[in-house]
Amino acid sequence: MTHVAITTATVPDIWYKTQRLIRTIIAALVVLVPLANTLALVVVGYLQSQTDLVVPPWAFVVLNGVIAVTAFIMGLVARIMAIPAVNVWLTKLGAGSVPAQALVPGDAPGKSPKVARDPTV
Repeated sequence: MTHVAITTATVPDIWYKTQRLIRTIIAALVVLVPLANTLALVVVGYLQSQTDLVVPPWAFVVLNGVIAVTAFIMGLVARIMAIPAVNVWLTKLGAGSVPAQALVPGDAPGKSPKVARDPTV
């Protein structure tokens, strides 16, 4: 196995950085909004059947606001992860946007390794 030094020269720049932010926010909202609201309705229904607790309607508005802020923060983290230096660090950890198989050593000794091109592109 050949050791490949991972640097900004060996890891290609991520395409569509802003799109990653938008897609992450949409994915988080699609999952979290129905899940949290359904769970909240079940809990409120159970509590109202067992006690005289009344949950005001604005509690669901606050819940959805918290979900929206959480989704936005998740999107920002996805965008930060698309910064080249952060992506290089993530690639060193095995969590970058480039698969390890795409990193190949350079042709000559002392030369920086290159990234193999995706044959499907």
